[in-house]
Amino acid sequence: MKKYDYLIFDADHTLIDFEADEREAFRKIFALCGRRADEDMLARCRELSVRTWDDVGLSDVDDAVIQRTYHELYRSHLPLLFSRIFREFPTEMSPERAAEIFLRLLEEGGAPEKGAEKVLSVLSEATGGKYRICVATNGLHAIQTGRLKGMEKYFYRVYISEDIGVIKPLSAFFARILSDLHTTKDKCLMIGDSLESDIAGAKGAGIDSCWVNPSGRSSGEILPDYTVRELAELLSLLV
Repeated sequence: MKKYDYLIFDADHTLIDFEADEREAFRKIFALCGRRADEDMLARCRELSVRTWDDVGLSDVDDAVIQRTYHELYRSHLPLLFSRIFREFPTEMSPERAAEIFLRLLEEGGAPEKGAEKVLSVLSEATGGKYRICVATNGLHAIQTGRLKGMEKYFYRVYISEDIGVIKPLSAFFARILSDLHTTKDKCLMIGDSLESDIAGAKGAGIDSCWVNPSGRSSGEILPDYTVRELAELLSLLV
């Protein structure tokens, strides 16, 4: 493996478990409404969340309109999501109110992905490793900052799309990182789970990438430089 100075990690589904944080937020909202959310309810909420995300286009990160409106859509799709949820699981809370609470509850999350803290501890310069660890994530500042707080001691820099003003996979996102770090693309490795955002984005910017692919699915035409099934495999590659 080439020598890198900076390891740039994606956040959701790479370092932190979005589904776990979302699940807990759903559970707390139902609790506020006086309802106990069972496993079937929470699973259905997750299904509706994925469907709504896709319906409004948030998964289409290559679309120019979505790229311009991503953060606005992130917020505005939530009342639609909760209108769908409450249609199946009625409460007295309005979808708009639930959306507001949901955003705040997500800020309290930060469930780590399997092996994340051990890997960061071994690799991070801040805790005796040889790499400067950065995070590059699409999302809202308050939510991502809150959810990453438990790991912040490992990070040299955190880059959030709402702060930068553009999202992955746009080259401008990665250019901002390189400029801020005063480094070159050959000194960086992007590590993430999303082929479309992380791997394709890094490739477009000329940065090497490592795909975290726990399911072992095909990458199709998007070719990462490295692939691991779980984060712990990074240690054998990088240490």
